Amino acid sequence: MKEVKKMENRPSFDNSFVDKTLPTTSISTILSMVQEPFDQKGVAQKTFDKRFNDPESEYYQMTVDQIIEKWQQKGQISLQYGRLNDNYIGIVLEGTEDDKDLFYLDNDVDGDERLNTQVRAFDEFMNDLPEHIVFVAREVTLYYKIDDHYVKGRFDALFYDTEKKKWIIVDWKTSGTVDTEPTRYTTKLLGPARIFNALNWYTYTMQLYFYKTALVESGYLPEGTTSDDIEICIVNFPGREFENGKLYKKYPKAFDYDKDLMDGIFTFGIKKNILLTKKNGSNN
Repeated sequence: MKEVKKMENRPSFDNSFVDKTLPTTSISTILSMVQEPFDQKGVAQKTFDKRFNDPESEYYQMTVDQIIEKWQQKGQISLQYGRLNDNYIGIVLEGTEDDKDLFYLDNDVDGDERLNTQVRAFDEFMNDLPEHIVFVAREVTLYYKIDDHYVKGRFDALFYDTEKKKWIIVDWKTSGTVDTEPTRYTTKLLGPARIFNALNWYTYTMQLYFYKTALVESGYLPEGTTSDDIEICIVNFPGREFENGKLYKKYPKAFDYDKDLMDGIFTFGIKKNILLTKKNGSNN
């Protein structure tokens, strides 16, 4: 794999401006507020009704509780591979060749097909990057103040296009697919986000737009930087090959950036989370 080019004199990403006395809500919590809660029991029951007598199904002869347990086990495995993927990305972007060799040995990359595919997918992504796109930083926590409340979140990676003079926020997705097309079962998101389909492509875009908002409005980037100077990119490493032979796929924004809309979504998520916390506390 070619050498990773890094930005010289990168931004400091200083969070000393944060007032620790004010409440903070994570962007992941806010995004959970714009989505209907997942009815695990109900969906498992439907799966049971449809697949119990299907010998071709992975849920053949499984009870509802067994189906749920299987989903939970899959979720834990996905989290494990997600962490390994993050570790490998960190080594490639900020580590040494010795670190990379140790990662291969410790995690038996050559003997683990799923991890091997993820590793090769990221290597392929980096090899495909043009020379004029350089690495800036990874896993940096950002804060954005709205009214008397902070929203915080940590981006996966930030790059810079030295030709276009554009910053690029990248988010890696290793679990499942990026859903871009609605079906007849697709509902809408909630609150100010109700104009969008309840697909992860939209919530992923909102997540990246939070980073964009924070980078500009909280002053992390050089003075004069505007939202037009920041692009976003969702990169999916699903552990399989796409139609074009690639092991990864890049997705653009699901909708155009609108700061007023995003502020409305942040405010909605903060208020709803406060109300739900209060309600759940009173029910205990």
